[in-house]
Amino acid sequence: MRRLTFAGFLESYVRALAGERTLALPRLVNLSGAEPRLVEPMLLWAVATNRADRLNGLLKGREDVQRELASLVALQETGSLQRALATEDPGQRPEYSKVWRSYVVRRDAVARDAELRLEARKRVLALEARKKVTRYRMAKDLGLNPGNLHAYLTQANPTKLSLERVAELLKYLEAA
Repeated sequence: MRRLTFAGFLESYVRALAGERTLALPRLVNLSGAEPRLVEPMLLWAVATNRADRLNGLLKGREDVQRELASLVALQETGSLQRALATEDPGQRPEYSKVWRSYVVRRDAVARDAELRLEARKRVLALEARKKVTRYRMAKDLGLNPGNLHAYLTQANPTKLSLERVAELLKYLEAA
């Protein structure tokens, strides 16, 4: 599975905030007037995908937004945009850091879920030993693939069971 990039995240985030499946800059500029939450992600997306010049031309009459765009472009050119967003640079509005934090949460979700499944595995193993429930019985009662259950419990492979299935397994063992 490919790692989520900041530009890829911004593309989907801008579409979601726009409420439309478009990345057409003229349409996004029009929508940003009615949807103020769209402005910061749109500017960041334009900078991250080298569309800042085109967007700047479409922002005639909105000098404050043009200044923010110029500031972001300057940070991008020096290679410090992501660092400024991550450290919540006081020179930038906090909305830009919120966009960055949303990206980081989404980017790290897979690793965080895997870590949570491995922590739950320890509890499952302890409950399994205490409750004397066989793995065959767990797999049969919960409709799990016995091979996946074995790989999850014995080999500590967190990809073999989803977070929802792990929660079901814990609930089952706690009730047993």
